[in-house]
Amino acid sequence: MKLYYLLILFIFCFTSCSKNQQQTIIKGNIPNLPDGTVYLFKDYPSNKVDSVKSINGVFKISHKWFEKEPVYIGIDHIDKKGVLRFFSFRTNAKYKGSGWGTSVFLSDSIIEIMGNLKYDTLVGIQLPPDRKPVTGPPLKAGQQTEAFYNIDGDLFDKIDSKMIQTVKEKIKKYPYSYHLLYQIRDNKNSFSPQQVDEYLKFFKGEITQSTTFKNLSAYNKKRYTEKNTSLPSLENISGEKSAILDSKYKKHLVVFWASWCGPCREEIPLLKNMYRKKDESLEFISISIDEDKNAWKKALNEEKMNWRQFIINGKDPNYEKIQMHFKLNGAIPYTVLLDNNSKILKSTVGLSSEKNLQDFISSK
Repeated sequence: MKLYYLLILFIFCFTSCSKNQQQTIIKGNIPNLPDGTVYLFKDYPSNKVDSVKSINGVFKISHKWFEKEPVYIGIDHIDKKGVLRFFSFRTNAKYKGSGWGTSVFLSDSIIEIMGNLKYDTLVGIQLPPDRKPVTGPPLKAGQQTEAFYNIDGDLFDKIDSKMIQTVKEKIKKYPYSYHLLYQIRDNKNSFSPQQVDEYLKFFKGEITQSTTFKNLSAYNKKRYTEKNTSLPSLENISGEKSAILDSKYKKHLVVFWASWCGPCREEIPLLKNMYRKKDESLEFISISIDEDKNAWKKALNEEKMNWRQFIINGKDPNYEKIQMHFKLNGAIPYTVLLDNNSKILKSTVGLSSEKNLQDFISSK
Protein backbone atom coordinates (compact mmCIF):
# COMPACT_ATOMS: atom_id res chain seq x y z
CA MET A 1 0.00 0.00 0.00
CA LYS A 2 2.85 2.37 0.90
CA LEU A 3 4.53 1.64 -2.44
CA TYR A 4 1.23 2.40 -4.21
CA TYR A 5 0.96 5.84 -2.61
CA LEU A 6 4.61 6.62 -3.39
CA LEU A 7 3.97 5.72 -7.03
CA ILE A 8 0.89 7.99 -7.15
CA LEU A 9 2.91 10.82 -5.57
CA PHE A 10 5.71 10.37 -8.12
CA ILE A 11 3.26 10.46 -11.04
CA PHE A 12 1.58 13.57 -9.61
CA CYS A 13 4.89 15.38 -9.13
CA PHE A 14 6.15 14.40 -12.58
CA THR A 15 2.91 15.55 -14.21
CA SER A 16 2.90 18.86 -12.29
CA CYS A 17 6.54 19.56 -13.17
CA SER A 18 5.89 18.78 -16.84
CA LYS A 19 2.93 21.16 -16.93
CA ASN A 20 5.03 23.95 -15.44
CA GLN A 21 7.81 23.51 -18.00
CA GLN A 22 7.98 25.91 -20.92
CA GLN A 23 7.87 24.23 -24.33
CA THR A 24 9.05 25.31 -27.75
CA ILE A 25 7.74 23.66 -30.91
CA ILE A 26 9.70 24.40 -34.09
CA LYS A 27 7.97 23.41 -37.32
CA GLY A 28 10.09 23.44 -40.46
CA ASN A 29 9.35 22.98 -44.15
CA ILE A 30 12.43 23.96 -46.16
CA PRO A 31 12.13 22.31 -49.61
CA ASN A 32 15.80 22.74 -50.59
CA LEU A 33 17.14 21.34 -47.30
CA PRO A 34 18.73 17.89 -47.86
CA ASP A 35 17.75 14.96 -45.65
CA GLY A 36 19.72 14.85 -42.43
CA THR A 37 19.50 15.96 -38.82
CA VAL A 38 18.40 19.32 -37.42
CA TYR A 39 20.10 20.25 -34.15
CA LEU A 40 18.63 22.67 -31.62
CA PHE A 41 21.16 24.64 -29.58
CA LYS A 42 20.91 27.04 -26.64
CA ASP A 43 23.00 30.22 -26.56
CA TYR A 44 25.76 28.92 -28.88
CA PRO A 45 26.08 26.11 -31.48
CA SER A 46 28.25 23.80 -29.39
CA ASN A 47 25.55 23.66 -26.69
CA LYS A 48 23.20 21.25 -28.47
CA VAL A 49 20.06 20.35 -26.50
CA ASP A 50 17.91 18.40 -28.97
CA SER A 51 17.81 16.96 -32.48
CA VAL A 52 15.37 15.52 -35.03
CA LYS A 53 15.56 14.01 -38.53
CA SER A 54 14.59 16.12 -41.53
CA ILE A 55 12.97 14.37 -44.50
CA ASN A 56 12.28 16.28 -47.71
CA GLY A 57 12.96 19.47 -45.75
CA VAL A 58 10.25 18.75 -43.19
CA PHE A 59 10.98 18.52 -39.45
CA LYS A 60 9.40 19.21 -36.08
CA ILE A 61 11.22 19.78 -32.79
CA SER A 62 9.32 19.76 -29.49
CA HIS A 63 11.54 20.72 -26.58
CA LYS A 64 10.72 21.41 -22.94
CA TRP A 65 12.81 23.85 -20.95
CA PHE A 66 13.79 23.72 -17.31
CA GLU A 67 14.35 27.48 -17.51
CA LYS A 68 11.31 29.53 -16.51
CA GLU A 69 12.33 32.48 -18.67
CA PRO A 70 12.91 32.65 -22.46
CA VAL A 71 16.34 31.60 -23.69
CA TYR A 72 18.27 32.27 -26.91
CA ILE A 73 18.15 29.29 -29.27
CA GLY A 74 19.09 28.41 -32.85
CA ILE A 75 19.39 25.51 -35.29
CA ASP A 76 22.09 23.82 -37.34
CA HIS A 77 21.73 20.98 -39.86
CA ILE A 78 24.02 18.13 -40.87
CA ASP A 79 23.04 16.19 -43.98
CA LYS A 80 23.72 12.52 -44.70
CA LYS A 81 27.05 13.41 -46.34
CA GLY A 82 28.23 15.17 -43.19
CA VAL A 83 27.85 18.70 -44.55
CA LEU A 84 27.04 21.25 -41.83
CA ARG A 85 24.66 24.09 -42.65
CA PHE A 86 24.69 26.77 -39.98
CA PHE A 87 21.66 29.02 -40.10
CA SER A 88 21.20 32.72 -39.66
CA PHE A 89 17.94 34.64 -39.97
CA ARG A 90 17.27 38.15 -41.18
CA THR A 91 15.78 40.62 -38.74
CA ASN A 92 14.00 43.94 -39.11
CA ALA A 93 16.81 45.63 -37.19
CA LYS A 94 20.23 47.03 -38.07
CA TYR A 95 23.83 46.64 -36.96
CA LYS A 96 26.27 49.47 -37.65
CA GLY A 97 23.68 51.01 -39.95
CA SER A 98 23.26 47.93 -42.18
CA GLY A 99 20.83 45.04 -42.22
CA TRP A 100 21.34 42.60 -39.38
CA GLY A 101 21.07 38.83 -39.32
CA THR A 102 21.54 36.56 -36.33
CA SER A 103 21.85 32.84 -35.69
CA VAL A 104 19.53 32.91 -32.68
CA PHE A 105 15.94 33.63 -31.76
CA LEU A 106 14.00 33.37 -28.52
CA SER A 107 12.24 30.26 -27.20
CA ASP A 108 8.68 31.25 -28.05
CA SER A 109 6.10 28.48 -27.78
CA ILE A 110 5.62 28.02 -31.54
CA ILE A 111 8.15 28.86 -34.27
CA GLU A 112 7.63 28.20 -37.96
CA ILE A 113 10.41 28.10 -40.58
CA MET A 114 8.76 27.79 -43.98
CA GLY A 115 10.41 28.41 -47.36
CA ASN A 116 13.71 27.88 -49.13
CA LEU A 117 17.08 28.61 -47.55
CA LYS A 118 19.69 30.76 -49.28
CA TYR A 119 23.39 29.89 -49.43
CA ASP A 120 25.66 32.70 -48.23
CA THR A 121 29.22 33.74 -48.99
CA LEU A 122 31.34 35.09 -46.15
CA VAL A 123 33.60 37.85 -47.48
CA GLY A 124 37.27 37.18 -46.73
CA ILE A 125 36.61 33.83 -45.04
CA GLN A 126 37.44 30.52 -46.72
CA LEU A 127 35.40 27.67 -45.24
CA PRO A 128 35.98 23.94 -45.86
CA PRO A 129 33.53 22.37 -48.33
CA ASP A 130 31.62 20.60 -45.54
CA ARG A 131 30.73 23.92 -43.84
CA LYS A 132 28.03 26.03 -45.48
CA PRO A 133 26.55 29.28 -44.08
CA VAL A 134 22.89 29.69 -44.99
CA THR A 135 20.14 32.23 -44.39
CA GLY A 136 16.89 30.62 -43.45
CA PRO A 137 13.45 31.73 -44.64
CA PRO A 138 11.66 34.37 -42.55
CA LEU A 139 10.75 33.14 -39.08
CA LYS A 140 7.20 33.17 -37.84
CA ALA A 141 7.54 33.25 -34.08
CA GLY A 142 6.05 34.75 -30.93
CA GLN A 143 6.29 38.14 -29.28
CA GLN A 144 9.70 37.56 -27.67
CA THR A 145 11.42 36.94 -31.00
CA GLU A 146 9.38 39.71 -32.61
CA ALA A 147 10.74 42.22 -30.10
CA PHE A 148 14.29 40.85 -30.39
CA TYR A 149 14.22 41.12 -34.19
CA ASN A 150 13.09 44.76 -34.03
CA ILE A 151 15.88 45.99 -31.73
CA ASP A 152 19.18 47.01 -33.33
CA GLY A 153 22.03 44.59 -32.63
CA ASP A 154 24.36 47.41 -31.57
CA LEU A 155 21.83 49.40 -29.51
CA PHE A 156 23.74 48.87 -26.26
CA ASP A 157 27.24 49.30 -27.72
CA LYS A 158 27.49 53.02 -27.02
CA ILE A 159 25.92 54.53 -23.92
CA ASP A 160 24.84 58.11 -24.60
CA SER A 161 21.72 60.26 -24.25
CA LYS A 162 20.37 59.17 -27.65
CA MET A 163 20.78 55.51 -26.79
CA ILE A 164 19.15 55.97 -23.37
CA GLN A 165 16.11 57.58 -24.98
CA THR A 166 15.92 54.85 -27.65
CA VAL A 167 15.94 52.13 -24.98
CA LYS A 168 13.05 53.86 -23.19
CA GLU A 169 11.05 53.97 -26.43
CA LYS A 170 11.75 50.31 -27.15
CA ILE A 171 10.62 49.21 -23.68
CA LYS A 172 7.43 51.23 -24.06
CA LYS A 173 6.80 49.48 -27.38
CA TYR A 174 7.79 46.02 -26.12
CA PRO A 175 7.14 46.11 -22.34
CA TYR A 176 7.21 42.29 -22.25
CA SER A 177 10.62 41.89 -23.93
CA TYR A 178 13.06 39.63 -22.11
CA HIS A 179 15.74 40.54 -24.65
CA LEU A 180 15.58 44.16 -23.49
CA LEU A 181 15.55 43.09 -19.85
CA TYR A 182 18.57 40.81 -20.40
CA GLN A 183 20.46 43.60 -22.18
CA ILE A 184 19.79 46.08 -19.37
CA ARG A 185 20.90 43.45 -16.84
CA ASP A 186 24.10 42.74 -18.78
CA ASN A 187 24.91 46.46 -19.07
CA LYS A 188 23.52 47.56 -15.71
CA ASN A 189 26.73 49.13 -14.45
CA SER A 190 26.98 51.33 -17.54
CA PHE A 191 23.79 53.09 -16.43
CA SER A 192 23.16 55.13 -13.32
CA PRO A 193 20.88 53.55 -10.69
CA GLN A 194 18.28 56.18 -11.55
CA GLN A 195 18.35 55.21 -15.23
CA VAL A 196 17.91 51.50 -14.43
CA ASP A 197 14.98 52.32 -12.13
CA GLU A 198 13.35 54.31 -14.90
CA TYR A 199 13.78 51.44 -17.35
CA LEU A 200 12.28 48.93 -14.93
CA LYS A 201 9.16 51.06 -14.48
CA PHE A 202 8.33 50.71 -18.18
CA PHE A 203 8.12 46.90 -18.14
CA LYS A 204 4.60 45.50 -17.79
CA GLY A 205 2.92 42.17 -17.12
CA GLU A 206 4.36 38.86 -15.99
CA ILE A 207 7.93 39.85 -16.85
CA THR A 208 7.90 42.03 -13.71
CA GLN A 209 7.49 38.86 -11.64
CA SER A 210 10.46 37.11 -13.27
CA THR A 211 13.63 36.21 -11.40
CA THR A 212 15.74 38.37 -13.70
CA PHE A 213 13.56 41.43 -13.10
CA LYS A 214 13.51 40.94 -9.31
CA ASN A 215 17.27 40.29 -9.10
CA LEU A 216 18.06 43.36 -11.19
CA SER A 217 15.75 45.50 -9.08
CA ALA A 218 17.34 44.25 -5.85
CA TYR A 219 20.87 44.78 -7.21
CA ASN A 220 20.03 48.29 -8.36
CA LYS A 221 18.74 49.28 -4.90
CA LYS A 222 22.12 48.34 -3.42
CA ARG A 223 23.88 50.63 -5.88
CA TYR A 224 22.43 53.71 -4.18
CA THR A 225 24.52 52.96 -1.08
CA GLU A 226 27.59 51.62 -2.93
CA LYS A 227 29.66 54.77 -2.27
CA ASN A 228 29.40 54.07 1.44
CA THR A 229 30.68 50.50 0.99
CA SER A 230 34.39 49.78 1.36
CA LEU A 231 36.21 47.76 -1.30
CA PRO A 232 36.49 44.13 -0.10
CA SER A 233 39.74 42.23 0.22
CA LEU A 234 40.24 39.42 -2.29
CA GLU A 235 41.99 36.05 -2.32
CA ASN A 236 45.50 36.11 -3.77
CA ILE A 237 47.64 33.33 -5.25
CA SER A 238 48.71 32.28 -1.73
CA GLY A 239 45.11 31.78 -0.66
CA GLU A 240 45.21 34.81 1.62
CA LYS A 241 42.88 37.80 1.62
CA SER A 242 44.50 41.16 0.97
CA ALA A 243 43.59 44.67 -0.17
CA ILE A 244 43.17 45.07 -3.92
CA LEU A 245 44.78 48.50 -4.29
CA ASP A 246 48.13 49.48 -2.80
CA SER A 247 47.97 53.11 -1.62
CA LYS A 248 51.64 53.77 -2.38
CA TYR A 249 50.79 53.96 -6.11
CA LYS A 250 49.15 56.99 -7.75
CA LYS A 251 47.30 54.97 -10.38
CA HIS A 252 46.03 51.41 -10.58
CA LEU A 253 45.45 49.37 -13.75
CA VAL A 254 42.98 46.60 -12.92
CA VAL A 255 42.37 43.86 -15.49
CA PHE A 256 39.47 41.40 -15.16
CA TRP A 257 40.09 38.12 -16.98
CA ALA A 258 39.66 34.33 -16.81
CA SER A 259 41.73 31.29 -17.77
CA TRP A 260 39.07 30.14 -20.26
CA CYS A 261 38.82 33.51 -22.02
CA GLY A 262 40.75 33.40 -25.32
CA PRO A 263 40.96 37.19 -25.85
CA CYS A 264 42.12 37.58 -22.24
CA ARG A 265 45.01 35.18 -22.78
CA GLU A 266 45.93 36.86 -26.09
CA GLU A 267 46.12 40.21 -24.30
CA ILE A 268 48.59 39.05 -21.62
CA PRO A 269 51.81 39.40 -23.72
CA LEU A 270 50.78 43.01 -24.41
CA LEU A 271 50.30 43.62 -20.68
CA LYS A 272 53.61 41.96 -19.81
CA ASN A 273 55.47 44.12 -22.31
CA MET A 274 53.86 47.29 -20.95
CA TYR A 275 54.52 46.21 -17.36
CA ARG A 276 58.26 46.15 -18.07
CA LYS A 277 58.08 49.75 -19.33
CA LYS A 278 55.57 51.21 -16.91
CA ASP A 279 56.08 54.21 -14.65
CA GLU A 280 56.79 53.38 -11.00
CA SER A 281 53.70 55.29 -9.90
CA LEU A 282 51.42 52.80 -11.74
CA GLU A 283 50.27 49.54 -10.19
CA PHE A 284 49.19 46.52 -12.26
CA ILE A 285 46.51 44.19 -10.84
CA SER A 286 44.75 41.21 -12.44
CA ILE A 287 41.49 39.82 -11.06
CA SER A 288 40.28 36.47 -12.37
CA ILE A 289 36.59 35.58 -12.41
CA ASP A 290 37.37 31.86 -12.76
CA GLU A 291 35.13 29.47 -10.83
CA ASP A 292 37.85 26.80 -10.99
CA LYS A 293 40.81 27.85 -8.84
CA ASN A 294 43.00 25.07 -10.22
CA ALA A 295 42.42 26.33 -13.77
CA TRP A 296 43.34 29.84 -12.58
CA LYS A 297 46.54 28.66 -10.91
CA LYS A 298 47.48 26.60 -13.98
CA ALA A 299 47.01 29.66 -16.20
CA LEU A 300 49.11 31.79 -13.85
CA ASN A 301 51.88 29.21 -13.98
CA GLU A 302 51.78 29.30 -17.78
CA GLU A 303 51.49 33.06 -18.24
CA LYS A 304 53.92 34.16 -15.51
CA MET A 305 52.47 37.62 -14.84
CA ASN A 306 54.76 39.34 -12.34
CA TRP A 307 52.16 41.55 -10.72
CA ARG A 308 49.53 40.96 -8.06
CA GLN A 309 46.87 38.39 -8.86
CA PHE A 310 43.43 37.93 -7.28
CA ILE A 311 40.41 35.72 -7.85
CA ILE A 312 36.68 36.15 -7.29
CA ASN A 313 33.59 34.74 -9.00
CA GLY A 314 29.85 35.25 -9.06
CA LYS A 315 29.28 32.87 -6.14
CA ASP A 316 31.34 35.01 -3.77
CA PRO A 317 29.16 37.29 -1.58
CA ASN A 318 31.55 40.17 -2.34
CA TYR A 319 31.16 39.82 -6.11
CA GLU A 320 28.35 42.40 -6.27
CA LYS A 321 30.53 44.94 -4.46
CA ILE A 322 33.28 44.37 -7.03
CA GLN A 323 30.77 44.70 -9.87
CA MET A 324 29.42 47.97 -8.52
CA HIS A 325 32.75 49.55 -7.65
CA PHE A 326 34.53 48.71 -10.91
CA LYS A 327 31.37 48.92 -13.09
CA LEU A 328 31.99 45.37 -14.24
CA ASN A 329 29.19 44.18 -16.52
CA GLY A 330 30.57 40.73 -17.32
CA ALA A 331 32.39 41.12 -20.66
CA ILE A 332 36.12 40.37 -20.37
CA PRO A 333 38.93 41.26 -20.74
CA TYR A 334 37.79 44.38 -18.92
CA THR A 335 40.38 46.98 -17.96
CA VAL A 336 39.91 49.81 -15.47
CA LEU A 337 42.24 52.69 -14.61
CA LEU A 338 41.75 54.19 -11.14
CA ASP A 339 43.37 57.00 -9.19
CA ASN A 340 44.53 56.64 -5.60
CA ASN A 341 41.08 57.56 -4.30
CA SER A 342 39.63 54.52 -6.11
CA LYS A 343 37.93 56.80 -8.62
CA ILE A 344 37.54 55.28 -12.09
CA LEU A 345 39.37 57.40 -14.65
CA LYS A 346 38.67 55.18 -17.64
CA SER A 347 37.48 51.71 -18.55
CA THR A 348 37.41 49.55 -21.68
CA VAL A 349 36.61 46.05 -22.89
CA GLY A 350 39.63 44.63 -24.71
CA LEU A 351 42.83 46.38 -25.84
CA SER A 352 43.94 45.85 -29.43
CA SER A 353 47.49 47.22 -29.41
CA GLU A 354 50.34 48.48 -27.28
CA LYS A 355 49.56 52.02 -28.43
CA ASN A 356 45.95 51.65 -27.26
CA LEU A 357 47.16 50.49 -23.87
CA GLN A 358 49.70 53.32 -23.63
CA ASP A 359 47.03 55.89 -24.54
CA PHE A 360 44.68 54.30 -22.01
CA ILE A 361 47.24 54.51 -19.19
CA SER A 362 48.20 58.08 -20.09
CA SER A 363 44.63 59.37 -19.91
CA LYS A 364 43.82 61.87 -17.18
